[in-house]
Amino acid sequence: MGNEGTSAEGSVRHTITARDVVVRFGSILALDNFSIEAPSGIVGLLGPNGAGKSTFIKTVLGLVGRDSGEVRISGMDPRTDVMAIRDRVGYMPEHDCLVDTMSGLEMVTYFGRLSGMSKEDSIPRSHEVLDFVGLGEERYRLTATYSTGMKQRVKLAQAIVHDPGILFLDEPTNGMDPLGREEMLELISRIAASNKSILVSSHILQDMERVCQHVIIINGGRAIAQGPMSVLLDQGRDRKRLKVRGEPKALMAFTEQLRKDQQVISVSEEFGQMTIVLVNEGASRPLLEMARRHGVQVRSYAPDKLTLEGAFIRSVTEGA
Repeated sequence: MGNEGTSAEGSVRHTITARDVVVRFGSILALDNFSIEAPSGIVGLLGPNGAGKSTFIKTVLGLVGRDSGEVRISGMDPRTDVMAIRDRVGYMPEHDCLVDTMSGLEMVTYFGRLSGMSKEDSIPRSHEVLDFVGLGEERYRLTATYSTGMKQRVKLAQAIVHDPGILFLDEPTNGMDPLGREEMLELISRIAASNKSILVSSHILQDMERVCQHVIIINGGRAIAQGPMSVLLDQGRDRKRLKVRGEPKALMAFTEQLRKDQQVISVSEEFGQMTIVLVNEGASRPLLEMARRHGVQVRSYAPDKLTLEGAFIRSVTEGA
């Protein structure tokens, strides 16, 4: 996608970069020396409400001026390369951007024209993307009659109508029911599969854990953690989570022996199943044989991974 930036090693291509970006609204410091490198694929911009997520997206798009710092989209500056960036990006805002007196089809066609499409091209393309997002005959109704889920679908359709290479989706599942959220996440994954780069801003961590390959955590206007999802959730190669079942006496004896042989971090029990988090630098076979000798059934033994919520809480706590 154009002249994208690269890492120092020259091996990782980035679609969006920011260096020491500062944005103030009067006395409020919205972005505080914000610096990120967002690679291709689905990137989650995560943080609580008011953290600065929407401000950063609007700054990247040139909708909000920055006091200092540098921003690039595929190597282009939002301040000077306005028209070129407009052709390459799509934006789904968090808040309602629909006109009540227009139908869904009219809205998407209108946004296609704003993105530089001709009338002849924008109408069939609008039908195509409305089919893609699952809006059937409702496309002919006024958007004032739409449910929240239907409005989110139209907002997504207008963001992709001109086939941009980079998408900015601000809280795309906000206000949707569980089924609607599931369908929206599936649409985002399908779009990414067509070689698009997507920056998704959300405070719903479970949604982002499912679809994102890379994560940027923002709090108080600062990027406090960023990197591949797999790295962010990794607790270390030797840290394991063991789940076992058995008679209470057998479990107690097994746990006591385990504490002598390994570094046991935590032990919890729920519904007759015991979960043990431990550090095991050696092979798994001796541990499994020990369980067998104690008459304990091993249900699972795997690397201990954080949830995205756990990683977020840890990052916010450490970055405070």
